[in-house]
Amino acid sequence: MPALSNSMRARAQEALGRFMQQYETVAETQRTLLESILRRNAETVFGQEHGFRRIRTVRDYQQQVPIREWRDFSSYVDAVIDGRRDMLTKEPPFFYHRTTGTTGQPKMIPFTRRCLEVSKLTHRIWGLKMLLDNPAMLKGKVMAILNAGIDGYTARREAYGAVSGNIFFRLPTFIRRAYCHPYDVYHIENIEARRYTLLRFAAEQSCTLACTGNPSSLLALFAFGDRHSETLIRDIHDGTLAGKFDVPDPIRMLALNSFSPNPRKARRLAEARSRAGRLQPTDYWPELQVVACWISGSMGHFAPQLREWCGGDFRFRDPGYMASEGIFSIPTQNDSADGNLAIHAVFFEFVPERDFGRPGAPALLAHELERGRNYHVVVTTTGGLYRYAMRDVIRVTDLQAGSPSIRFLYKDGHVQNMQGEMMTVDHVMNTMSVVSTELGLKFQHFQIMAEVSNRRYVLHIEPTDELPQRLLDRLLCNFERELKKNNENYAQFRHDQLIAPPGLRIMSKGWFDRISRDHIARSGRDSQFKPSVLVGSVEHPEMVETAVELN
Repeated sequence: MPALSNSMRARAQEALGRFMQQYETVAETQRTLLESILRRNAETVFGQEHGFRRIRTVRDYQQQVPIREWRDFSSYVDAVIDGRRDMLTKEPPFFYHRTTGTTGQPKMIPFTRRCLEVSKLTHRIWGLKMLLDNPAMLKGKVMAILNAGIDGYTARREAYGAVSGNIFFRLPTFIRRAYCHPYDVYHIENIEARRYTLLRFAAEQSCTLACTGNPSSLLALFAFGDRHSETLIRDIHDGTLAGKFDVPDPIRMLALNSFSPNPRKARRLAEARSRAGRLQPTDYWPELQVVACWISGSMGHFAPQLREWCGGDFRFRDPGYMASEGIFSIPTQNDSADGNLAIHAVFFEFVPERDFGRPGAPALLAHELERGRNYHVVVTTTGGLYRYAMRDVIRVTDLQAGSPSIRFLYKDGHVQNMQGEMMTVDHVMNTMSVVSTELGLKFQHFQIMAEVSNRRYVLHIEPTDELPQRLLDRLLCNFERELKKNNENYAQFRHDQLIAPPGLRIMSKGWFDRISRDHIARSGRDSQFKPSVLVGSVEHPEMVETAVELN
């Protein structure tokens, strides 16, 4: 696809302009959406139990329907799965988004045709704005690391699967038709064979957009490609697909009939690898424009590593705050995770972070938020979740004409609290961002563990390169200093000696790779993996290589 033409630009701007008008009337847009959801589902079991027909205002709704969590909905969803079609929505679900169980047992989120409609619209708006901001984004092909759409079937033979697998089909047509690889690749079960086949398709073509959720999936792909660069270059030269990878016959035949010998590209890649000492994405994708992946929350520290692999000329585009339950924000700028609320798709309520769980806590509407404040998110969806507590914390980063921009911070529960310090992922990420920048430190991953038995925090880190002792000592001192700056309660408890000095543990090479493999083995999914950074117990403690204590 050529770079964005003037006529395409005009059509995209017109579509965006119409869509953005709703943000001038946030309260009205949200009220209309809620009324529509309640009206359509008034005769469901849930609607009758909660008097949907008697609800006239948002306040009526808040009084008649309590804020709920998954355990309060699971029996309704179980009944839907068993064949009761009128439990939550009049429109039956045609699919279920199955979570990977970050809050316990996997959840089965009903997904209706109306859910599909608003999901496609949200993705389209995100894609159009990204294209307007990056006109050469689709000059080449698109490479996407996603999951297979279907993981299995219910007893009634209704499909369920990962939301990321289905994004492949829900992105706008102008992105989907530019994929450099067939969808079938995601159905390769062996993770190494899947990665190799994906890269085999992608490395031979000029990709200008790379998409995924979790940025570490891209890092794993690039490192894998470098380790197998000899095989990859030979396959490109010969037009083949290495037999040592366990690729199912139908997919292998599809690949072999797609490839042709390409000695010129193979020679260019071999020369580039020889010069740099490794094979890099900049070698096979010299015109890469955009990397679309999460860049906030616990994902933020992977961005500098992607810059090292891909160079500095591309732009990041965050896909937004999303979950199996829905898409909740639309980022509208490069290199920023801040996004407009998806007020056309979901009815939102927000509980101030400090008040969540307290009886009588206020539930604010989208137009009632304050800039710089943190809130818990409560959603009402077209798929039958009513006043559902996501257990996610967001921050309002901006307000324009009463319309908030938000940024996902962390999942509730990803908090450590030994003494009342309420340490959050946000505190940790801000601390590590400053420390790594000022020391020039590069690392594969880190985890900060609350060591309750010794009343202290211990930083576990896998550095990219070996660190001298003097740098280890500085690292721990700077970590302590910045953690105090970011968390005043922690600083006070350290001053009062109620929390002990922190420790540092250097993990052996391959620690993060082991954590990633564990996740993939449990879930079978790559792109949705969100590694923990603030933990009660560190993963694979047997891989501690060096221990450092604060003097």
